[in-house]
Amino acid sequence: MRTFLLLSIFILATLFIGKKVFSSAKRNLFKDQEAWSAKGIKIKHSKSKGISDSKGNNNYLKIISDESKNFLENQSKKEEN
Repeated sequence: MRTFLLLSIFILATLFIGKKVFSSAKRNLFKDQEAWSAKGIKIKHSKSKGISDSKGNNNYLKIISDESKNFLENQSKKEEN
């Protein structure tokens, strides 16, 4: 009986400690999830000559693609110099 009681206490303690370790590891793994889900990312729009102005109905995908194209062109120019 004494062995059964000690064994059950050991198993319960192991389960509780394991649960705390698992929840702590899960919390640390998903700590930076907000950054990857694009909630904290802000896009800077710069009016440059290569970007077309959309009037009325904004075409956000077009604006983003134009900004990306300009950024990549600027980066390639920097690498060449």
